[in-house]
Parts: sequence; structure tokens; C-alpha cells
Amino acid sequence: MSFKELKTNYSRKKQGISHRSKEYKLMSKYYPARHEPHDNFLYAFLCFIYEGNNEIGLLKKKMRPLFIAATSQVLVTDEDVEEYFLLAKKEKLISISIDGKIELTEEGEDLVKISYYHNLYTSHYMRIFFSEKTVMLATALFLIILSIMKIITGLQLGSQAMLTEGFENLTDLIKIGIIVLFSFKLKKDRLASVIIIGMMLFTGVSLIWSGIESLLDPNPIIPTIQAYIIGIVSIVLNFGLLFLKSMVGRISGNLSLLSDSKDASLNIRISVGVLIGLTFAIFNIYFVDALIGIVVAILVFIDGITILRELFAKQGDFDLSSIKVYADNLYNTRLTAYIIGSIRREDLTIEKLLSNFEKGLAAGRLYYEGFADFFYSDLGIKVAKKHLNRLLKGDFIEKRDETLYLTQKGLKVFYKAKEKEFGQRAQNIAQGRSITPKIISCILFVLGFILLIIFAPQINMWLSSF
Repeated sequence: MSFKELKTNYSRKKQGISHRSKEYKLMSKYYPARHEPHDNFLYAFLCFIYEGNNEIGLLKKKMRPLFIAATSQVLVTDEDVEEYFLLAKKEKLISISIDGKIELTEEGEDLVKISYYHNLYTSHYMRIFFSEKTVMLATALFLIILSIMKIITGLQLGSQAMLTEGFENLTDLIKIGIIVLFSFKLKKDRLASVIIIGMMLFTGVSLIWSGIESLLDPNPIIPTIQAYIIGIVSIVLNFGLLFLKSMVGRISGNLSLLSDSKDASLNIRISVGVLIGLTFAIFNIYFVDALIGIVVAILVFIDGITILRELFAKQGDFDLSSIKVYADNLYNTRLTAYIIGSIRREDLTIEKLLSNFEKGLAAGRLYYEGFADFFYSDLGIKVAKKHLNRLLKGDFIEKRDETLYLTQKGLKVFYKAKEKEFGQRAQNIAQGRSITPKIISCILFVLGFILLIIFAPQINMWLSSF
């Protein structure tokens, strides 16, 4: 049964895998780190055998160009394929016939089908998560949470500034209405983007005005632990929105969401500035808060004006890739590693490199579904070529007689990517239950946060003693 037939026979109700099912236990056995097939290329190795590629040399050739955005592995090397071969043989996922042909065992075939259905199942819900409706609901929820926190804290502390900020966050809900009305309903994506950037520039003007007023007539700032907590929560929530808006904007090609992700970036900068200003205020240094506000406003203007110039300069189809957003880091990091790794491995022309990428991405999409391009359907030769040109201009790669070569700068990037890959692969080797540094850090952060809330009055008294 081909993968096309497997997809035709797929049903979410039938193929949904619970953590107690035998199917999940099978994946846990062979994908021990996170129990997910998209975390490694062993699954791809089995998929190629499933499709009839039953010689080790042919498997190496097929897997060399494979591209998966959801993994930190730079490339699939011949040594990797030999590792997968030995592992699959040891675990009896494959068998070797008398004439040397590689074939899947019954359990190996079951693992391929279960993993493929799991990728289909997970990709479906990931697409819902990375949808325009989800990002709008998340934005509204986060704004309401922040507003309530700031209003309640402002009432408790008698802080008019905090109350004002809380009500201003509520007015940000207008942006959601603008995106829904102009972008989703009326399909006026560029108009919605212009309005959002305009509102962002207005915020910048307000920051400059209030910053100049504070410099000319500085008012004492009373630092409180509640203000620090709200600042930290604001950074965390806005960072989540920044990632979600930029991802969904890039995936869906929605210009207004890409523009709105810039607003989330602005809110993070403002919150960081507030925390720095509060820290200096402990030592009765109040002008720093105003200076940071002005600097943030200037950065806002640079971003906003740049985007507006692009929008008004191009009357035809706007090139969405010209707006740089946070989510680009994910794709650019993987593309950089893939391109540089490919060039380091063998002599390639631009045409051959892009052809390999196209084949590798097609195979990845077949086996890994949305995890191959991380739900960015426009990822392809056009995007890869633009990124390759940036690497050439950045002096990571040079071209001689039509052949691509790495510079010393590019070689350094390659080894850093390999360092990250080996670190991740080492972590993915399960050695029984263990508490990772990430888990310890999360526990300590939560405990510290709870202690700050409990002892807030005492800490405020200490802060006021300076």
C-alpha cells in the first residue's frame, strides 16, 4: 500500500493515538526521546525501504538531499544511514534476504504506518494551532489578561500610570477588529497592515512625547515587585504572540499579521525598558526610564517607516518575504544549515543545489507532512534561492567557475550547526527517566515567581528603603 493509499484510508477518529495505546508504546520504543517520528531520520530510512528502496547504496543516495524543518540535524550523511541500518537490524525492524536485499519486518512496516498516521494526525492539529482564528483568539485573551492584571495592580497600589496602561491594553483589541474586518472579511490586507503600522507609529510619537516631558520634568518612580511581575508576564505573553503571529503570518501569507507581529515586538521592547527604568529608580535615578522610552520609539519609527515605504513603493503583488519577522529565524536557520552543509559535502552548482533541495523537501513532505516545511506551504526553490543569494552576499559562500564553495565564515557556521546537532542528538538518546536542566530551570522559575508574590509587601518595603 503506497503512502497515497495510506492517506486515502486515513481517519482521525480511527488513527488518533492515545498515550496508553500499543501504537504509542511502539513509537516510544523506537523513538525514545520524545516519542515522535519527526525528531529523527530513522523513520525516513524505514519509509524509503517501505517504498521499495532495498539496497544500502540506493538508500544513501535517496536520503542525502532529504530536508526536514522540524529537526536540528544539518544533513543525512552516509554514516547516518549506516547507523539507521544497524539500529533497524538490531531491533529487527528490517531483515536481509539471501541476495542482500533489505526488507521491512512486520513490526517495521507497522511502525512506518503508525508513524505516518501520527504525522497526519499531529499535523492536522498543528495547522489548527497555527491558524488565523487561533492567533486572533490568543491575542484577545492575552490582552484581556494583561489589562486585568494592570488595572487590579493599579487600584491596589493607587498607581494612575498602571491603570492608564491597563486601559490602553484594552484599546489594543481594536487592532484585532481591524484585522478581522479589513483583512479576513474585506480581503484588504494591505489597508489593514497600513492602519496597524500607523497605530504603531502613533504609539512611537506618544513614547517620544512622554519621554521628553519626563526628561524636562522628571517624576519619582516608585518601584514595586508587582510592577516587575507584570513586566515579566508582559514579556512572556508578548513573546508568545510574537512567535505565533509571525508564524501564522508567514504560513498563511497574511500581511496584516506580519505587521501586527511587529507590534508584539514593540510591546516586548517597552516592557524591557520599563523593567530597566524600575531598576534604576531603586537608586533614585529616574531619567533612564525616559531615555529608554525615546530609544524604543526611534526603533519603532525605523521599523514602521521601512515597512510603509515597501508597502507604498510596490503597487503590484507585495513581496511578503521583504518583511522580516521572528519566525524567519526558524526557516533561515534550517536553510542555512542545509545549504552550507550541502556545499561542504560535495561540489555543487546553484542549479544542482536547488534541485537537491526540491527533491529533499518533496520527500520530506510525503513522509513528515507539515513537519517537513513546518507548515509553510510557500517554502520552495524561490525561498531557498533568495536565502542562497543572501549567503553569497554575506560572504558565507563564494562561487568559482559556477561551483559553490564555503568561505572561512561559512565553515564556522557549519561547525556551529553541527555542534548544535550533536548536542540535540545526544539529548535525544534516552537513558531512563531523568530530570533535565530545562525542567530544573522551569521549576526554579515557578518557585521564585510564587515566592515573589507571597513576599511582595516585604520586598516593596525593602525597595522603598533605598
